[in-house]
Parts: sequence; C-alpha cells; structure tokens
Amino acid sequence: MPLASTREAIGAVAELLRSELTTRTSATTVDIGRPESAAGGAGPKFNLFLYQLDLDGGLRNHPLDQGQPPPLWLVARFLMTAFDGGGESDTSDALRLLGEGMLALQEMNFQEPVGAPLVDNPEPLKITFDHADADLLSKIMQGQNEHYRMSVAFQVRPLMLAFTSPASSAPLVLTIGPPGSEGVVVLPSMGPFLNTVTPERFQAGDTLTLRGRDLSSTSVVVVFDAVQVVPTSVRQDEVVVTVPATLSAKAYLLRIAYVLPAGHLFSSNPLLGHLVPKVTGANVVGALTAAGGNRFGTLHVAGSRLGGLNDSVFVSFFGGGTTVLTMQVTGAAPQTDLTVNVQAASAIPAGAYLVLVRVNGEQATNAPSVNWI
Repeated sequence: MPLASTREAIGAVAELLRSELTTRTSATTVDIGRPESAAGGAGPKFNLFLYQLDLDGGLRNHPLDQGQPPPLWLVARFLMTAFDGGGESDTSDALRLLGEGMLALQEMNFQEPVGAPLVDNPEPLKITFDHADADLLSKIMQGQNEHYRMSVAFQVRPLMLAFTSPASSAPLVLTIGPPGSEGVVVLPSMGPFLNTVTPERFQAGDTLTLRGRDLSSTSVVVVFDAVQVVPTSVRQDEVVVTVPATLSAKAYLLRIAYVLPAGHLFSSNPLLGHLVPKVTGANVVGALTAAGGNRFGTLHVAGSRLGGLNDSVFVSFFGGGTTVLTMQVTGAAPQTDLTVNVQAASAIPAGAYLVLVRVNGEQATNAPSVNWI
C-alpha cells in the first residue's frame, strides 16, 4: 500500500528541509542533529535540530476514509542554527546566513509534499515560525559541552503517519425496517417540505421518489448538492426524478426547489441521499505470483461510477469474516473500471474473496467473489 511509506515521514521532512535550504541559500551543507555537533566544522552551513513532536489537535480525529482509524497527524518543531565558514554561530557572517535561512523557510511555506513518505499527505506542508526566547534556547542547549547559540525555531505541519491495517468494512445490509412506512407527519407551512427520499441508497440511472408537501409549482427542480435536475413527474406530495449518470458516487444533500422568475431558488429542507458505485464484476488479470502461501498480482473491477481522478477510492478483499487487505486505487474517466495492483509486500493468502468497493465513503451494493489462487 502507498500509505505504508508514511511511517518514514518524520525523517523525510527533515531531508526535504535540508534539500530546499541547500538550494535556496548560500549554505554549502545542512546538518541534521544537535547544534553542538555541527560546531567547528567547515561552513557556511545550517544545522536543523528536531526538538519536539506534537499531535495536531485540529486533525486528531480526522480519518482518511470512513471506517478507518485516523492517522497520526504530527507537528514537527525544529531549531535552525547558522554557522559561518569557521564553524562559529554568533558572528555577523553567521547571522547573515541565518537571515537567508528564514527567508528560504518563508518561501517554502505551503510546500507540496514530494517523495513516497510525503506524497500521500492530503495537505501542503505549512511552515510557521515559533517564539524562540532565551529560556527555550537555554533549555535545549544545556549539556555540559554545549553553548548558547542564536537560533530560529519553526514548526512544520501536518505530517501524516497512516496505519496500514485494513479498514473495518463488511457487506452491506440491503433491507431494514417494515415495508411501506409512511414516514413522519409534519405541520403545514409555506414552501416545499421533504419527508422522505426513496430509496436512500441509489445508483446512477435509478429512479428516486421524493415525498413531502407543497412540492408542486410552475417550475420545479431537484437539486443534488449544487446540480439541478428536471424531474420526470411532479405532484403536490411526490416528485420523481432520474439520477443523472454524470454524478460521482458520494453522499448528496437532496432538495426540492421552486425556480423563481429571477432565477433564484426557493428550496425545501435537505435530506441526505447516497449515490453508490455499481460493481458488475471482478476478475484476476493474468496469473498470480506465489509468495509462500500468499499470492500477489492484478485485479480488474468493472462497473459504473467507480470514481474519477479526484475521488477517494478504496478496494477491499473480504474473506473468512474479516477484511484481509484494503488498497487505495486511483480512478479515471469514464469511471467504468478499476485496476488494483497488489504488490509482493501486500500479498494475501490464496482463497476466495468478496471484493468491496468504496468511493468517497460510499460502498457498492454488489460484492463479487474472486478466486485469488
């Protein structure tokens, strides 16, 4: 899995800072370690010291996909010290170089991640200068052979360390509750009001029935988030619409709206509907490669609305009552097929598996079986 490389993100961000500072400043080298270890060596150069790691409170409980455990979102706090050609850190030449480094860090702000450990980071790396007073520097440089050196403190966030354990996925429950339920009773009010959307989970091309009150007007549209669709049938208590084939699979806020003469929309209350991907089949491409009792190779999944380039797509192998492997896959237009490349490092035991597909958090109803042997 690509996310497995994120375990190296802490070291990778230090190497990224080293590379960028070397390119953007007149420093000949950039060391990584305690400031005292860089003293006395040939310069001009910088020293980067990672002195603290914090959990990012704003992203602490933010998962990559529903059903997965949240990654570790980290804030890395560095100390940057400049040294002149003689290895001294408090001379005018060293302080000039320190100013170059600060400008370089400012230019690097919102850096797009590169390299395997950082490329899956969902956000650009943000660099922020921290308050580095004499008390902080004295606490860090308090060893017997260490000296107080003028330095700049800054933080890099968010760094993602993702878990590689399979997501908590399972085949969907297809029916629930008594058939023919009439929904809720509402009091009369002005404007359209929705009670139910049937079915709540649907596929592209399906027919939706939206029930409520005051749904009829001179011009009525059904709104999927921001996409307006003309219904096929309109009554005071019921509107029927066909789900467009161009929408991506995800959860949508559905509304009935009157189109006013000026083009404004007078909308009903929203109800949540789930456009799910459609899986028509799955098959192994070519021969699988044995790795002990495990197998790895390529799986092809066919269907519709299986996700585009910017969609979040996950394919899971479900067998023996549990999810054995979950792979993140890149979709593409026209969203009719997926290719799942299982590498040797992710090889799974030979056997029969159900293939579960999730696009933007929505799981396909059909879970075809494949013989992974």
